Amino acid sequence: MHPFAASEITVVTSAKDGQFFPSVVEDGKGGVIVVWEDHRTGKDWDVYAQRMVKNRTFWQPNGLSLSRKERNQRRLRTVRNGSHAIVAWNDRRHGSSWDIYAQAVNLDGKVLWEVDGIPLCTNAADQSTQAILSDGKGGAIVVWEDERRSSEFQDLYMQHINPEGKVRWESDGIPVFPSESLQSDPILIADGQNGFYVVWWDVVGYDAWHIMAYRLNFDGEPLWDAPLLIKPADGMQGEPRVISDGDGGIIVVWQIYENFINDQLYGQRITADGKKLWQDEGVPICTADGIQKHATIVNDGEQGIIVVWRDERDIFGDLYMQGVRSDGTLAWAKDGIPLCTAGGHQDKPFIIRTAADQFFVAWLDFRGDFGEESKDAIYCQQIDMRGKLLWHEDGLPISTSEGQHSPPVVVGVGNGEWVVVWSNSERDNGDIYLKWF
Repeated sequence: MHPFAASEITVVTSAKDGQFFPSVVEDGKGGVIVVWEDHRTGKDWDVYAQRMVKNRTFWQPNGLSLSRKERNQRRLRTVRNGSHAIVAWNDRRHGSSWDIYAQAVNLDGKVLWEVDGIPLCTNAADQSTQAILSDGKGGAIVVWEDERRSSEFQDLYMQHINPEGKVRWESDGIPVFPSESLQSDPILIADGQNGFYVVWWDVVGYDAWHIMAYRLNFDGEPLWDAPLLIKPADGMQGEPRVISDGDGGIIVVWQIYENFINDQLYGQRITADGKKLWQDEGVPICTADGIQKHATIVNDGEQGIIVVWRDERDIFGDLYMQGVRSDGTLAWAKDGIPLCTAGGHQDKPFIIRTAADQFFVAWLDFRGDFGEESKDAIYCQQIDMRGKLLWHEDGLPISTSEGQHSPPVVVGVGNGEWVVVWSNSERDNGDIYLKWF
């Protein structure tokens, strides 16, 4: 489908002051649920949501409140589980420290749990940067960074919520895997076999940054003896991206830092029993000169992946892409092929699979600015399994409004349709917008 056949841009919320950082999930009925951080009080950050199908809103105008507790609720993460969505966030209602709270809302807009959310962790130390995953039975797993041991070397803790909003494990959560390292930036992926993976950034020392993976079941019991070190080598790795391989395992893509001047992208496929399939140290996705970062990945439908990233091998940051087959061989040219090399910077891509052999990419685009300060836009492109560009070679605009755009978020809704969501500050500090394809 050509993008100009898509719907017009729709306002999700234009409440006063500011709405930012949208998160979106499909609702299972051909629509989406959008959740965002809301500053309409001019004082505190709250949690709001809206259900939409194309240009129709189903809940209250400008959004339904999920938590309006005093002080702030930030860093929202959302997942749908059956006929309701579950949202988890960082919460500061009790004073100086940050806690983890959650709330559920059904498709009719009924808030299901306690007013302003239920506590998952209120330990006196700070908790932050959570990830959420559906348990497939109406509940969810939430993992977060926790400073109860040390403010410098936080650990990962987790909790299981049931459909009624009751926690299943110990109060304030249980550790994912106790260690003396700094654990951060957790990612959760279901294994499709009644368990899940936690992948995180692990800092052992000043120059020892690693990516770790661990597999557990939904009772919180480990399925591996110990976490797996994704790349068994010294040095600094970070910014992991993870998806299911469609066969019980996962595929991880990460950045290798070389003095932050000549960074590289590598990938690895891990089986359900913790074996590495793509060489011991992973396969090089891009080792070209310059920095490669902000990767986005998607399963290609054949147990391989498509990767898109910001690439600085030239003067301005462009978008490049690479296909990696299920056996770890590269599908396209070494170091990738260009997706968009228009003037100015292109950054923060987001990719989804839209058909058996087609993929949609949206990104933040600074072609009209050249200074990456004020003039940005959101552009998009459709590609196929061969890496062929299906639309205009420089991509097509989704939004070129004045004001600042947030990086786009994309979700498929079935029947060959998908939705792009973002915030923009043209009218005031920020509103949330949506475009249907």
